[in-house]
Amino acid sequence: MISNYRMPSRSSCSFLSVLLMLLIGCQPTSRPELISARVEGLVEDGLGENDRIILVLDTAVELPQSPRLGLILKGANGTEQYSIERGEARNVLIVEIESGLDHLISQADSSSDGWLTLSLDLGLIGLLNEDGTPLHGIVGPIGLDFPVPDPALLIEARWVDSDRSSTVNQEDLLILRWDQPVQFSDAIQERQLEISSSLIRLSVTGDRLGSSRSPARFVAGPFSNETRILLGESPSLTIDGVHENGRSNFEGSPSGIFVGGTTILPSLDLLTEQGGGVASPEVVDIEGDCAPWQELELPAGLPALDGHTLTRLPDGKVLVAGGRSMMAGSAGRVLASAWIIDPMGNHLGPLAMQSPRWGHCSTLLPGKDALEGTADDIVLLTGGYDGTGARDDSEVLLLQADPPEFISVESDTPSSPRFEHSAHPLDNLNTVILVAGRLDGKLNGIIEQIELQFTDTVSGIKAQSITHQVGELRFPRHQHGSILFEDSEQPLLLLYGGYGGSLGNPHVQYDAEHCRVIDSPEAFRIRPDSRFARKVLIEDAESNLPGPRRGLRLHPLGDSSAQGNRALLVAGTRREPTRDALSSFQVAELRTSYVLEQEETRHGKVRLRWIPAGRLPLEMVGSCIAELPGGRILVAGGSDRNGMPTAEAVIFDSFSGGIERICKPLSRESARGVEMLLAPQAVSLWGGAMIVAASPESRTSRALLFRSGE
Repeated sequence: MISNYRMPSRSSCSFLSVLLMLLIGCQPTSRPELISARVEGLVEDGLGENDRIILVLDTAVELPQSPRLGLILKGANGTEQYSIERGEARNVLIVEIESGLDHLISQADSSSDGWLTLSLDLGLIGLLNEDGTPLHGIVGPIGLDFPVPDPALLIEARWVDSDRSSTVNQEDLLILRWDQPVQFSDAIQERQLEISSSLIRLSVTGDRLGSSRSPARFVAGPFSNETRILLGESPSLTIDGVHENGRSNFEGSPSGIFVGGTTILPSLDLLTEQGGGVASPEVVDIEGDCAPWQELELPAGLPALDGHTLTRLPDGKVLVAGGRSMMAGSAGRVLASAWIIDPMGNHLGPLAMQSPRWGHCSTLLPGKDALEGTADDIVLLTGGYDGTGARDDSEVLLLQADPPEFISVESDTPSSPRFEHSAHPLDNLNTVILVAGRLDGKLNGIIEQIELQFTDTVSGIKAQSITHQVGELRFPRHQHGSILFEDSEQPLLLLYGGYGGSLGNPHVQYDAEHCRVIDSPEAFRIRPDSRFARKVLIEDAESNLPGPRRGLRLHPLGDSSAQGNRALLVAGTRREPTRDALSSFQVAELRTSYVLEQEETRHGKVRLRWIPAGRLPLEMVGSCIAELPGGRILVAGGSDRNGMPTAEAVIFDSFSGGIERICKPLSRESARGVEMLLAPQAVSLWGGAMIVAASPESRTSRALLFRSGE
């Protein structure tokens, strides 16, 4: 048989193909297929009245009646009541549910695949195709799609100052409010309620809820519209700002918090009662009950000042002396005026100074009786810039006079001219150590000891001084940090940083060829009786230093005799300074703060340990600084990295050893909104501190009181 078989010809194959095509084309139209089945309505308690199922077919059909049969549901028990209606589109059917389907959702949740399936009996329904031919058979099954539960939306965020410190710190609370109750998912409970950065996000660069070592965590609780966050280590939050989309990644911009989930793709770390997640339709501002600044009314004639000094007086009042009036469109005028500011409002001034001074030093001394805190205490003003050059003279304010008055200090040995220098009083003596600063076109590297004497005359008290040169700096400098540790009969004078150099000392030419931003710590033991500053060698002076910076602040921490020599180094910049003596702005680029611990070695050297103490919210330079009760240090204002004024304010907490951000910036409410204050100077007061700064809006000075713990 195989040998007699013949292959069909090409014409025969073509005939068979045409025949098959005709036969196939004559077959009746196939039945429609079920594309989707979707539930509409509120299904929290099951499928019931007012819920419906939308069925979509792949072809148009006709439904002449409203059948109550033909729906085949997985798990149905025969009690289901419904009717099937035509939809607006000819390929859509609507199942109107009446009752009996509420048990199906729980069955779907408990099934292995989590799906509830549905099929259609076309014959029982009575469907017809477009030409009226009845349709028969069963189509499906297909999974029934339930509506996705709406996520809980973040509607409010509120910071709670748990310890009433006016700063954002560890174990403060952040309360998030949602538009519906939420609970913690199994995943987040397995993480011991630790908050991931993908769930809670902060819009301000530098803001954080905690650290990797000690992160923020949720506080356990039941279903609630509020969830509580316990802040972790070294948190930083911007409170009561207004979020601006254009500045969401700009350091120091207004506050904002949001959830890492949208209404389309919500986060499932927190769940609603229906199983929905959480989302943020927009950035939410962080609010908080915080009012650390209290404005104090100042005398109307006190202009906007820059380069002035503040000195706390024995009776709790504050002396504001000198400075330059800040005037739009001009360099301003260096003043020879002073005011005594009373926190209770009983101000005095202006008082006439003997000379105009800017960048001078103001020092409280015990006066004739050599006892601090008595009625005859005096305030010594040294050096300064008068608008044309550096001054070499001094004057004192006699507090016991009625009214207080300034008198010149007579001297046969005047001190060397300087401004932007440091002045350190020696305990229980009318003696001051002057160090560093600028001359006219040079830097001053001479260390001087000024001794005051007071004599009663017929015309009043006469002040005389004797100036002794006690030493020289290896690196003359200005915009530096210096501190005098009264740890023995020979106090330790320590300098760090600044802008200076060593070529040509003790008077180094003030230009880029001879000067640079330096670190260069120097230490001296002051011998008041012998009028000598003994150079002390620093062990490993070039190792582990915070680095070059100018415009820094160096402030003592605690009592040197009880706790050893400790200080806080904060703020500063590595950039070159503006050489104009009266320039308003200086730019910055450093944020890390350090605690300095100093100790003597067996070989008579000084050992310096620099311990990181947290980071500022912004790079700041020229900030004001003042000590608060409890050993805390207030640092506020100055300029940012772009040379523009900043209202940032922080507190160094000696207990935690870190920087804590104050909940409100250094600003005041004005007719135009929130006004930033310029060129602040600070002084410690009983229970807090006072800051006097310039108001560009009113062209006057403004005073703000910071009350610790209020």
